[in-house]
Order: sequence, then structure tokens, then C-alpha cells
Amino acid sequence: MSFFKKVILSLLFFSFYKLSAQVTSADFENFLKTNLPRYKFLLENKQKYRLQIVYVRIDRDENNVPHFIQYDFNNDPNLFYYCASTVKLPASMLALEKIKALNVTGLNRQSPMLTDSAFYCQHRVIKDTSSENGMPSIEQYIKKMLLVSDNYAFSRVYEFLTCDYLQAQLSEKGFPTIRMVNKLDAACPGDTSKIAPPIYFLNKKGDTIYKQPLIREVRFNSPTPIPNARVGHDHHNNADKKVPGPKDFSRHNYISLQNQIDILKALIFMPYNGSAWKIDNSDRLFLIKQMGMYPRESNWPRYNPIQYYDSYKKYLMYGAMVPKITNDSIRIFNIVGQAYGFLTDCAYITDSKNKVEFMLAATIYVNESEDVGSGNYQTNKTGLPFFRDLGKTIYQSELKREKQFPPDLSEFNLYK
Repeated sequence: MSFFKKVILSLLFFSFYKLSAQVTSADFENFLKTNLPRYKFLLENKQKYRLQIVYVRIDRDENNVPHFIQYDFNNDPNLFYYCASTVKLPASMLALEKIKALNVTGLNRQSPMLTDSAFYCQHRVIKDTSSENGMPSIEQYIKKMLLVSDNYAFSRVYEFLTCDYLQAQLSEKGFPTIRMVNKLDAACPGDTSKIAPPIYFLNKKGDTIYKQPLIREVRFNSPTPIPNARVGHDHHNNADKKVPGPKDFSRHNYISLQNQIDILKALIFMPYNGSAWKIDNSDRLFLIKQMGMYPRESNWPRYNPIQYYDSYKKYLMYGAMVPKITNDSIRIFNIVGQAYGFLTDCAYITDSKNKVEFMLAATIYVNESEDVGSGNYQTNKTGLPFFRDLGKTIYQSELKREKQFPPDLSEFNLYK
């Protein structure tokens, strides 16, 4: 293609891109209300349901470089929601970064990782029967986190990263308001997350190649930046006793919906964006593959497909239980969270057959009783059906949208 022709095509593309960008978030709200009339009560009571939605439209140029247009519905970083397991993606990324940064000969994500117990509420881990070699590793823990949102695996990775390291790295990458101060171990309350046990990494011969000593964190002690992180009329305490008054989440983990989608975007489109994340392409594709995989597709670890059905963590597009997803051209690369009546999904959705790609993140609070910790939530009645229909609505819109340059999605064909 001649230089002149490239210039003309580029000008045409960016003219189209600029015109598309003029569509406002108000138009997006009208689009939602028009296409999701069943959920009018949610959309018109967005504060009550703490409903937030971020939709990112993607257009590629002639070189397959992505350009983004974001549409928001009530995207408010000061409106608290509990992020739950969505912290597992940045934790996974940081763990892979730290392994590389240690620069120890023979140390990689597959290296056996033994965790000692040297303090209250720590777990000694020297084997993992779910892995091919019977040993725990950063790779195996990440698989469990991204495949089925395993909290135990997150706790071990959190201990490797440590609280202060997490906060320093996130702030350095431009996310100073993210809080990861809880290792999601219900039996280990309070500041136990700030004391990390000794950890040993071994080589193939079983020799220790790196030891991380017991670490007692004393620097980071900042609560969530949200002005009001109190939720509910009543809540259940650690003894599961109902007590009056809202639950205070100020000392819990927090990541805004905007930060979530920014981190996922940084990972998915890392080859194009000059990201602050220091992850090589092998680790990047490993993470992406685990996010898009169905539990039944995993050999190590293996999962019972009855308990861990295909849509186990594919809220957008599928909602409640879908035992087997048969559409093999659609893949959803996502991270989810579900706790205390909060439901969250942050996803990059592709259809390789129809050349469709978009990003969609949403969070909702479905707790009509406002009794936080009761377990009596409208997740299956309201939350998951809304997420399913929201994802399908955006997908159908993308199917009809004309693109000047169809995306080349071949790098995401990871499941052959």
C-alpha cells in the first residue's frame, strides 16, 4: 500500500472515530432504558442498587491498533461497592511481575512454592494434589483464582506479595486509591494479613533457590478512600449474629469499577499501549487464557463440571447456571466478584467468527432486606438475569455495528 493511500485511510478512520466519540453517556443511558425495559426499576434507582456500568467500544485501524470510546452509566468512584474477588486479577499480574523482578536463576511461575507457618492464622503448604507435579506454585494458584475464583489460592499469593508491596506497586502504576488490605481468609481477621509467613521457592532438584522471610508490615495503614463505605440497615458480625446498623467496609479491599476496566484493558491490549505493567507476552497470554477458559477445559487443576459449570464465572452474557456453553466462537475474558449482595463482572468479550470485540464492566447491589451478611440476596432473581441481558444487549448492538476495519482476534484463539 502506498504512503499516500495509508494517509487517506488513516484520515478516514479517525474522522469516523471522532464522529463516534460524540455519542455521549446520556445516549448510553437512553440506550439501556430502551433496550432493557424489564430492568427499568434498576436503571431508575441506580443509587439504591449502587448500579454502575462501563462499556468500552473498540475500533481498530488498518494496522489492527485498537482505539477506545468509553460510555458510562453512573460510573462514580465515590459510590462504594464491595469489590470481592475482582482483586484477584491485579494480584495475579503483580505476582508474575514480582517473580521476574526477583531475577533469581531458575525461578519462574512454575517453581514449587512452599509456605511455612510461623504466626497465628498462617497455613503450612508443602503439596498441592491438584497440580501435575503435586507441588504448589504461583502458576497453580493463579489458575485456581482465575478459573473458579479460589480464595485460598488468593491468600497464598497475597502472602507472597505482602500488603505494603501491593500498595506500593499499585500506586506506582497509577492506582493510588486501590486498597488490597485483606487476604480473603475469613478465619484470619484484622491485621493478620499484614504478617506474611516464610516462603520458599525450589528448583527441579528440590533445592531452595529463594527464601522470603517472615515479614511484618508496619507502613501501610490507610482505609478505603471512599467517603462513605457503610452499607445496609443491619449486618452480621464475625459470630454471624445480626446486629443493628450498617456494615463498615472502610477496612476492606476496594477497587473502583474504572480501575478494574483500566487494568483489564492494560493486560488485553498490552502490545499496543506501552503499559506500566512489566509482564512479558508469555505471562500475559497465560493470564488471558485462564480468564477465558471454562473449568472443564482445565486438566491441572481438574474440576467437577456439575459444580463448576461453564458459566460459573461468566455473569455477563450467561447469567445463572449454563452447564455447557456451545457457542465456540464467543470467549469472555473476565474477572468477577460476589459477596454481601454485591455482584460484579469486568470482561473483554470477543466473537472470532463475527469479528466482534468490546469491554463491559458492571456492578450491582441486590440486597432488598439491607441485612448485610445474611446471605438472603436477590442474586439469582435480579442480579444475574440483569447481567445476562446487559451483556447480550451490548453484544447484539456490536453485531450490527459496521466497522471500517474488522479486528484480527487470532491471538485470542488459545483453546485449540
